[in-house]
Amino acid sequence: MRRKLFITGIIAAVLAVFLWLPLSNYPISLAVMKVYSGIHKSNSVMEQKGISLEIPGGGITQEKDWYPFVMTFNDSAGFRQFIREKAGKLNLGKKDSLELTILYNFPAFDYSKGCSLLYNPQSPYYNSFYGAYLVSGRTAEGLPYGFTADGSLDLESASQVPQFDFQRLVLADLGIRASQQVFDWKIESVSQNVDYVGSSGWTRLDASLRVNGVIHRAEGFRRSYLQYGRCAYDPKDYGLEDFAPVHMKGRLYAKYFSEWDTSIFFYIMTGDEQVLERCDAEILSKSILVTE
Repeated sequence: MRRKLFITGIIAAVLAVFLWLPLSNYPISLAVMKVYSGIHKSNSVMEQKGISLEIPGGGITQEKDWYPFVMTFNDSAGFRQFIREKAGKLNLGKKDSLELTILYNFPAFDYSKGCSLLYNPQSPYYNSFYGAYLVSGRTAEGLPYGFTADGSLDLESASQVPQFDFQRLVLADLGIRASQQVFDWKIESVSQNVDYVGSSGWTRLDASLRVNGVIHRAEGFRRSYLQYGRCAYDPKDYGLEDFAPVHMKGRLYAKYFSEWDTSIFFYIMTGDEQVLERCDAEILSKSILVTE
């Protein structure tokens, strides 16, 4: 009996030490996000509409670049609220019926720090994400989200999806107040009738952005630390303030699918041109979207 208690005590002590070490943040992240993402996937636009979409994770490349799998998150109510505020139509007139699912991935973990390279201002992957947005349903004007009556891309509304995602979901969860948030979007080029992920008719948009960086002094617990790890980089070590704005590059591929009444936007946001092009060529463009 004493031997069993002794062994149990040793195991508990080893486990406690492991959980205290930064290295433990990575397996915790993997376990939590696998379950949490699976719950959201079961209630996603893909499940509702019968859309088969698979986006590769970081395991598709040999480099230590991205988290191993792409995650799913739904926030239809929050997104509808956001676009009504942007349009100045909060609680006025006919409302939209939009549903939003976000597929996303972020930079790989730095095991020694116990957190994602997302936080590292010296990494080419700082502040970077890629994935897809699926918006089903119609706007209050009866149009597919992100598109005009003639079927062309609505450049203003197309920018609102990543803005909502980054400001309301990423930054807010990390503790920055709305009054401190920055999201400036300048379109650099638009290409129409682009072939992408196995079909034609996509619109590609490239933009320059100025947004908040995610480096900050970590104080207390935040839910986002479960997935990214607790920020282990001190802004002062890099001559920065918490959430100091940075210049980024964004790429968006957009197309409306009438068979699903769903607009799909593939996206990449990163501060490094080479990371953007490599992510597009080696990962995002390898996504599988079954359209038949």
